Amino acid sequence: MPKVTRRQFLKISGAGVVTFVMTSDVTQAMELNVGGKAFNYDRVAIPRSTAFTVSPFGKMKSPLEVALEKDTVVAVLGQSNHPASRGGVTSVDAVSHITANDPDRLTYPMKRTGKRGSGQWKKITWEEALKEIAGELNKVAADKGRDSVWLVRGEDSPTGLWKRFMNTIRTSSIIETAGDAGKKTGQSLTWGEAIETPDFANSRYILNFGSNLYETFHSYTLAVADGKSDKHAKLVTFDPRMSMTAGLSDEWIPIVPGTDGLVALAMANVIMQEGLADTAFINSWTNFSAEKLAKHLSQFTLEAAEKESGVPAAEIKRIAIEFASAKPSTVFTYRGASSHANGVYSERACMLLPIITGNVEVEGGYCLPREIEWKDISPAPQEARQALKINGATFPQALKEGKVKADLLFVYNTNPAYSASSAAYWRGILSEDKLIPLSVCVTPYMTETANLCDIVLPSAIFLESSEPVTSPSLFPWMGARTPLSKAPGEVKELSVILRDMIRAVDADGNKGLKKYWEFEDPQEWLVKYVESIHELKEAGGLDAINSNGIWPNYGTLDIKTGKVLDSNGKSLKAKYGLYKTKGFATPSRKIEIYSEALKKKGLEPLPVWIKPGNLNAPEGLEKEVLIFVTFKTAYHAGSSTANNKYLMEKDHSNHCWINKETAGELKIKDGDLIRLVSSVGYLVTKARGTNAIHPKVVAMEA
Repeated sequence: MPKVTRRQFLKISGAGVVTFVMTSDVTQAMELNVGGKAFNYDRVAIPRSTAFTVSPFGKMKSPLEVALEKDTVVAVLGQSNHPASRGGVTSVDAVSHITANDPDRLTYPMKRTGKRGSGQWKKITWEEALKEIAGELNKVAADKGRDSVWLVRGEDSPTGLWKRFMNTIRTSSIIETAGDAGKKTGQSLTWGEAIETPDFANSRYILNFGSNLYETFHSYTLAVADGKSDKHAKLVTFDPRMSMTAGLSDEWIPIVPGTDGLVALAMANVIMQEGLADTAFINSWTNFSAEKLAKHLSQFTLEAAEKESGVPAAEIKRIAIEFASAKPSTVFTYRGASSHANGVYSERACMLLPIITGNVEVEGGYCLPREIEWKDISPAPQEARQALKINGATFPQALKEGKVKADLLFVYNTNPAYSASSAAYWRGILSEDKLIPLSVCVTPYMTETANLCDIVLPSAIFLESSEPVTSPSLFPWMGARTPLSKAPGEVKELSVILRDMIRAVDADGNKGLKKYWEFEDPQEWLVKYVESIHELKEAGGLDAINSNGIWPNYGTLDIKTGKVLDSNGKSLKAKYGLYKTKGFATPSRKIEIYSEALKKKGLEPLPVWIKPGNLNAPEGLEKEVLIFVTFKTAYHAGSSTANNKYLMEKDHSNHCWINKETAGELKIKDGDLIRLVSSVGYLVTKARGTNAIHPKVVAMEA
């Protein structure tokens, strides 16, 4: 072939004269080599197709639309018709597809050959891995009982696969490392649901305790913006650190960590004493009279709240009166309020504010979650009896002291040896063969925790999985994940891994376990869940989800307004007053301000404030002792995004925030190396002086 320069090629093409056919390889060589490594125009011409999935990141899941080229995901976008996200996409989701081809992915099962943590491994087959795990499961069941089989996990799969697995082997020994246990417990005890769904878009006053919702609750961001623009809502944020949300609020109130509940109780006291409470709602729909509640709340004075929280009494009173008078108003809380020793009570205290003002289940108020629930696949194993209740923070110590036994430990979707507050203790127990004879980590990547385990099983990421997904919303929906990328090597989906473990334990079915995991492939398992919803099955089942991204389809995004409009071109309207027909999901069917469940455990049944021990500085060290808190940003989803090179480049250092005045008193300069010491260990990092944090607080991203 005669030599053709890039300029001659473009001239010929522009004239529309084609005298020879060039293969794809030749055109790529022309553009990339002859053309001096110019842009590959041939790649642009590759046909693209689109498909739908659902993000695994963030507490409120968001449906996504992905672009594929030759069965490879090349872009991740938002689902435009979703009522909450409306086509928006987080930075974490936007680059999530690059992890599918991460060279650090685990692609086959591995077994430890050297000392735990030495990094010495050998490749084994799935058959060998499952045989060893099944052997230990059977041995434990025969000798010691399965309560010595433990699972440590972050979030479970959307359908609770791990819970089904643990119920199948008849144990409930589960450690959850997610940081919202206090919030969920407080919510469940109060009104029978584990989360609230505030109607931000129609609210006139929003109280935010300890949540950086603009960065970590993507599906709520647009609703808050709507409330501020359409209803002129006032957003007030209590947070020791000026997060993005605090910075974009009408008021940022720096508060001593762990005192949110006391401030909320003082505000509730003001509302009751000022005659601003909705006593009719309290007396009709809670299990505690307005008169008794006012008497109980009288002990939580503005002076006491100011002393502990550092927030002036006059500000607390003003905000309480504004909140009660604005109507409709709502409250939102998260880890900043509930991830403390008093988290359950703090959550219940904050919940009082919308409850006593009658802002429950009204437009613009504090609403129950709306969620599509699928039935468990039949037959389903019975709920395992409750084993010893213990949390992730104290589990390592309990194991070390012999209070619990863990002959077999499973680890999934968490990395406590790196990210737990007691990470040093976790590394200690994971390193000891005598404490944990066999540990198994199911993970897509090698992590600090996996490196301390005996067997590592490679699992699929969300782009390679089949599972239905739903998330609480004012407009309930269901989405689905289906394999859009081919899993590398010998990687398997979680449903298959757990199924095959059960088959290895109960090969002939005589133990009665195998029947709960009868499916040939994950797609069949997915269809069973989808078709458990009669209306969805009638609408076309999985095809109905895949054709639009979510089911039901509420409408279409209007570019001019930025809102999803229904088939009549009207803005979507949620239904309110859900409790009026069936009550609340509590034993009394009412909001339980007085909790019999807490009373039975010997705990205070009413919302109170208990001072966390870490707020008491040792005498003489008041200036040196600071309160350490952690926070999250929009650029990471805990440790699950640690292998994403783009996100690591965006957030590649982790300084410790410290107030400039405090730093000056301690003679710490910006960029100095400092050591943070606590009762669970220490870490060394660089200091970052800022005025955007409470003087008594230091903070790091976690």
